[in-house]
Amino acid sequence: MATNSPYHTVAGAGFTDTSWNMVQTADVSSLTYSDGTAATGVTVNLGVAPNGSTTVNLATAPPNSNALGGVVKNGVYGDGSVGRDGIFGINGQGQSLGIQVTGLTAGTYDIYIVGRNTNISDSVAKSYAVTGAAGVNFDFSGPTPVTINYSNLTPTASWQDGVNYSHHTVVVAEGSALNIATQGSGVENRGFLNSIQIVQQIPEPAVAVLLIPGLLAMRRRRA
Repeated sequence: MATNSPYHTVAGAGFTDTSWNMVQTADVSSLTYSDGTAATGVTVNLGVAPNGSTTVNLATAPPNSNALGGVVKNGVYGDGSVGRDGIFGINGQGQSLGIQVTGLTAGTYDIYIVGRNTNISDSVAKSYAVTGAAGVNFDFSGPTPVTINYSNLTPTASWQDGVNYSHHTVVVAEGSALNIATQGSGVENRGFLNSIQIVQQIPEPAVAVLLIPGLLAMRRRRA
């Protein structure tokens, strides 16, 4: 199931990398690109924003990382799917989740985010992607979020942009951090992160990807 992902679907047969980085509730500084080579200098810092806040505190780790899929478990959410398990906040407390990625090369990146509670059939999820200063708590209230209405009628046979994953394009300056946040509303008012794929826009054959469940996917620039 390592190739069952939004970016594998978008890229098609030309992308077959399968090296994913497992991220749970702790920060990670030892990562690999999707081709299995070391992502030297790239780090991931996790945090949460309390109920009603849009500022992610990077000093507070997400409280939960667990196997999900109690209700939504077919099609793209089958066993081993990177869209099934996840990192999530405390039920009833409205926590949003945040992840800061530092050490990325300056450039334009496509971000593919799966953030769904697969233990329930219906939920509304919002995702954000912004840039900011490395090592600093970040506010995600500026950009317009991508909002996905998940329901038991949502098609799960294939990955579909805006239906079961969100896509963001972000320009990262040299030395800046990439900040990603997810937020829930309605019946599920906490953020969920199942997987993130970070793909640098570089013309082939020089391509870059970083793969995260509770995950980060990144493909390395190749000479």
